[in-house]
Amino acid sequence: MLLSVGYAHAQVVEPPAQAASAPKADKAEKAEKAPSDRSKLDTVIVTASKREEAAHKLAINIEALSENKLREENITDLKSLIAASPGIEAPANGARFTDSVTVRGLNVSSVSANNIEWFTRSTLSYYLDDTPLPDIGLRIKDVARVETLLGPQGTLYGGGALGGTVRYITNRPKTDRVQARLSTSFYQTRGGGVSNDTDGMVNMPLGDDLALRFSFARLDEKGRTDRYACTPSYLASSPWKAKSDAGQCVYKDDDWVKTNTGRLALLWKATPDLSFTVSYAQQSQLAHGSTGAQLLPATGNPGRYIAQMAFDNQTVLSPYPEFTDRDIEVATLEIDWKLAGARLHSATSSYSDSRVGQGDYLGTGSFFYGDLGYSRFRLGSASWAGNTAYMTYDNQYRGTVHETRVVSDPGVWSWVAGLYLSDQKRSQQYSEWMPGLEQLKTPGRGRTDEGYTENQASNYRETALFGEIHWKGIDRLTLTAGARMFGYKDRADTQVEDYAFDLVTGNVQNQEKTSGKSYYKLNAAYQLTNDLLTYATFSQGFRRGGANGFRAQAGQQVDPATRRYLPDSTDNLELGIKGFLLDRTVYVQANVYRLNWKDPQTYFSQDVNGFPVWGTTNGPKAYSQGVELQGRWRVISDLELTAATTYSEAKWDGSKTVCLYANATECRTYEKGGELGGSAPWKHTLGVRWSGGTDNGLDWWVALNARHIANKASDRGDAPGETVFSYPAYTTLALRGGLSFGDWDFSGWVNNLTDTRPLVSFQGTSAVAQRVGLRAIYLTPRTVGLSASYRFR
Repeated sequence: MLLSVGYAHAQVVEPPAQAASAPKADKAEKAEKAPSDRSKLDTVIVTASKREEAAHKLAINIEALSENKLREENITDLKSLIAASPGIEAPANGARFTDSVTVRGLNVSSVSANNIEWFTRSTLSYYLDDTPLPDIGLRIKDVARVETLLGPQGTLYGGGALGGTVRYITNRPKTDRVQARLSTSFYQTRGGGVSNDTDGMVNMPLGDDLALRFSFARLDEKGRTDRYACTPSYLASSPWKAKSDAGQCVYKDDDWVKTNTGRLALLWKATPDLSFTVSYAQQSQLAHGSTGAQLLPATGNPGRYIAQMAFDNQTVLSPYPEFTDRDIEVATLEIDWKLAGARLHSATSSYSDSRVGQGDYLGTGSFFYGDLGYSRFRLGSASWAGNTAYMTYDNQYRGTVHETRVVSDPGVWSWVAGLYLSDQKRSQQYSEWMPGLEQLKTPGRGRTDEGYTENQASNYRETALFGEIHWKGIDRLTLTAGARMFGYKDRADTQVEDYAFDLVTGNVQNQEKTSGKSYYKLNAAYQLTNDLLTYATFSQGFRRGGANGFRAQAGQQVDPATRRYLPDSTDNLELGIKGFLLDRTVYVQANVYRLNWKDPQTYFSQDVNGFPVWGTTNGPKAYSQGVELQGRWRVISDLELTAATTYSEAKWDGSKTVCLYANATECRTYEKGGELGGSAPWKHTLGVRWSGGTDNGLDWWVALNARHIANKASDRGDAPGETVFSYPAYTTLALRGGLSFGDWDFSGWVNNLTDTRPLVSFQGTSAVAQRVGLRAIYLTPRTVGLSASYRFR
């Protein structure tokens, strides 16, 4: 696991007084958290194992960021968390997109931006406290810490945790004090305007046993990428009118974001041993425009990725405006009850996550509706009608989840036992629109000018029993066994309608139902010293399956095995050592792992007269293996050094041919040795942090860190030696510093200090590249910011 400067490992957090833009703790909190000797590294308590434990004595690979460090590092959402995390990767697309997330090299998706959310894949599960969410779009505000668990977590965290789990642990209401805080940041990315991020919190006791906590945040992020909506010179033979104002060609700084976030929590301590907490979180976000640069038309690999820019490195071509309007709600009831010899925790949550938006379809529309259909819609055609396409999407996620667990008190034998219930609904729908199509298609089919629509919907219900048992019968040795036994019913309904050419119509339904399925965990941990642990772990993770919308074509019947895709699972073998050395002035962690991936889910499609119907299939078995090393040294009380490196290798570990039709036609072969891609094999970080204070109460700190990312394959390779475009390696620097005095905290930062702009992602297909050119997405330019925070007493 990597650790950059300021990226606090769970075991080593800074004293509150050193963190800028974070609320200074009161005297009681300082007494609890401040280390007795500043020359030594401190410890933090985490709850990743469903009980409170010192993280350096927890036999899993865990990282954590305290609230102070989150503010110091300006980590405010999942995208910035992933960008700062050494163990997780995702393409640096703009806020409008959801991203495919890779953990420990587990990836079979293209590292790119896509309007169609179905293409995004994640081997990471997400939790807000004890609520699993399909994607954690909530901003990181008033969060006590973020815990990242690397490696499969199927026994305690269920489906989706193939490669790991991210947990946001929110601050809880307090009955013993009034608290309030107001923070604001102003920052500017080169080429853009001045952005503002403001948040606040109020904690109010309403009696000895009742407390209310309210937090809010408002983000107004200015754009830096212009949208060119008119016809460029290289497409002059096919003129069109810009949308939404035909007289305006350039929309300056079009990729802006506005987000409002709020959370309300009410705590009632019914008795000294029993408490209830009700909370409600809501967020509304409008992410407008697309980040990137328009490239000129080109073909081939790498030609289409490195073509010349059509304008500059911060202008995209898009006749239609693009946006994503996202609304998230999470309501939760929690019960905590101290029993004789154990503690019960129950959480019941209801959530909804709606993502509705629009994307430009200039190149794709020309290919589908022009090249494969009507010449009037083909760019460059003599009969060009001046109409370009766009697409809309409507992704809905709703669910109710419940977990009750009982955690025993520590002892020679200790255990965790729980019940999990869920009912989750998903709808991923998109439509393609071509103005002028209505007069050409079959009357009464679809909405006006709608050429195609697809909706992949499902209703997933699960019941699970889970638990772990620990034995400490031998001095310094702890043995752990865990299991999760579950049954589920997954009803999938895929609706595909081709209104333009009537090639595909109707829906395909599929239902998967199973009971008695199990996943396991075994762990042995040996305490070499009180502060140094070595461990060996076997753990498993899984992800649910689903159904495809493939259908019979020209008398050929779809193979029943291809109509659906199976759940995939991982087996993790890991050896590690972690802990403190040299009188707690040095922290080290080293681990090696091998992940065996069974039935990995990967993209697959049906060709219907040149039109793709997208789906998923199970590839051959695969593996990922690697080494993670990191160290931290408190040289003196005011100086700290960090260094880290990770290596991973992921490939197909078998060969398999998947055929769409029952007569073994339209097949695709995945060969042993093909590289999975999507993850840089090498990553390195170096950092230094210097801090101090004066006799009059002024505390200060300054930190510099460097991060190197090696070449990264943009997609998987299905055969050994297959040429896949790779993103270039790059190195970035970040400089940060802060001051604290009384109730005030100030900080400043410069991200991407040298203004490095490597290609990190792209948007578009080979067909788009040939007709209008890809969109290249580069690393965010240099960003300079200032923050201030005041704590009210």
